[in-house]
Amino acid sequence: MANKVLKVKLWDDDEGGKWKKNVQEIDGEILCVSQFTLLAGTKKNKPDFHKSAPPGPAKELYDRFFQTVQKQYKEDRVKDGVFQAMMDVALINDGPVTIEIDTSPPPMKNPTGLELPEDATVKGKIEKQFILPASLLE
Repeated sequence: MANKVLKVKLWDDDEGGKWKKNVQEIDGEILCVSQFTLLAGTKKNKPDFHKSAPPGPAKELYDRFFQTVQKQYKEDRVKDGVFQAMMDVALINDGPVTIEIDTSPPPMKNPTGLELPEDATVKGKIEKQFILPASLLE
């Protein structure tokens, strides 16, 4: 995922060609911010965050991703948000463009053997353990 973030071509070239340069080619900065709310669903009138990783494993994955991006680029060009904090983030958005980059993690195992819809949860019967191979972050 770090490699994809660094290599995806989101900026114009000098001749105005669209989607020709990546962040490294323009010597841009990267702001990494953990945002578990992107995985929110809604249940009635409340957000539901059950698809997000628990804070412990999420912090480990986030830290590893952040460090990998720093190593593969320029440490001083990669900035870090505060994990699990409410932040005021000011930036100039060159767009608007929003692109989701997904690791395509393997499906979670169903220990009951019952056939369930892909995103089903049976509270109290199936405990989802969030496991993402760290190699997907590179």
